[in-house]
Amino acid sequence: MVLDGRREHAAHSIRPATEPTIGTVIMTGRGFVTGGVSPLDISIRPVSKDDFGAFFNAAERSFSHQGTEEEVELERPLFEPERSLVAFDGDEMVGTAGIFSLDLTVPGGSLPMAGVTAVGVNPTHRRRGILTELMRRQLEHCRDHGDPLAGLWASESSIYGRFGYGLAAFTTEVEIERTRAAFREPVDASRRLRMLDKERALDMVTSVYDRVRLTRPGMFARSAARWANLLADPEVRRRGMSPLFFVVSESSEGPDGYVIYRTKQSWDEGFPNGTLSVRELQADAPEAYAALWRYCFDVDLMTKIEAWPRPVDEPLHHLLAEPRRLVTRLWDSLWIRIVDVPMALAGRRYQTKGRLVVDVRDAFCPWNEGRYALDGGPDGATCARSDDEADLSVAADALGAVYLGGVRFGTLRQVGRVEERSEGAVRRADAMFGWDPQPWCPEIF
Repeated sequence: MVLDGRREHAAHSIRPATEPTIGTVIMTGRGFVTGGVSPLDISIRPVSKDDFGAFFNAAERSFSHQGTEEEVELERPLFEPERSLVAFDGDEMVGTAGIFSLDLTVPGGSLPMAGVTAVGVNPTHRRRGILTELMRRQLEHCRDHGDPLAGLWASESSIYGRFGYGLAAFTTEVEIERTRAAFREPVDASRRLRMLDKERALDMVTSVYDRVRLTRPGMFARSAARWANLLADPEVRRRGMSPLFFVVSESSEGPDGYVIYRTKQSWDEGFPNGTLSVRELQADAPEAYAALWRYCFDVDLMTKIEAWPRPVDEPLHHLLAEPRRLVTRLWDSLWIRIVDVPMALAGRRYQTKGRLVVDVRDAFCPWNEGRYALDGGPDGATCARSDDEADLSVAADALGAVYLGGVRFGTLRQVGRVEERSEGAVRRADAMFGWDPQPWCPEIF
């Protein structure tokens, strides 16, 4: 469920009930079969919207957290019951998995993505194959639902590769001492910045985000319900910090950037020692970007400014007079799973025009197994099964990793995860799949 910290599990958004839903499956012993029930059987099925409180609490137990009623009500509007999965031991919920129906920005366009969330198995029922079957059933549902992609933030980075997810986007955490945050060049002091309450800022913030997100792979559209959830500001999300502040940058043409942040006041022997924590900073004009960071660095009584998550190609380093002072830590973020190979590969654009025949290995989703001919370029792409000789051989997780353009085939080849079958194919693939800007997902879901 979406919180202000770094909890990497979540709730769910809504598709019509006429969409394909996930059926019931029964687990007997360590195998899953359809059919009758015995007292030791684990059944897996969706739940109704009325069951969300129990679903939420079961998911939280898997993460050793006890949710509050306030948290339940915050997440309830995003729940997609028809896209939920619950593992039952009798009438006890012991495992969960859910989906947000998202529109993901991909290179040159956008595609539907199943935003995988709330995946967990209670400690009493682990190591019994429940997680594997939840993942299998969920991906079959995504295929039937027509999602070419699934994506997630992983609570543990060792889990999802075996289900065909590839690490497609990284994120950074940055931190700097205020006294070391001078810029190389002065910022235009005439730019208008306005501190607004949430209600007045909302339309401006959403308009900027909607423009920015179309330019960067890895971002996704936010519904009104998702914005309401993201900007909800209960005490449980503050973690000892202030309520959210909203500052909007405006040009003569309207809003072109914003920053949302919290502060934590602290005093050491009479001297201020506060922290300003950037929740989100977006801008679609360079002047707005610089002015908003300058604002953050100039807030009085702060000694440290921190921000997470930020993109790996963060321009801030190049604004600073002392870029080394910007302490940067790298984290994994968005993992991508190709659910439908031809739909996914044809649904994005490519930096250079070219043709590749790719042999895809995918034991977990066997409908993807096979050879595909991709013809793509800046203006569009086609992808279909082919009997031609393969140029490359990749497993599903490697294909997911390179999909958004932030990971190179050549990098994965160096660690044995891409096999080149024809000379020059890796170089050609990197020229096609590479993209600017780098992928970035600014929100855990």
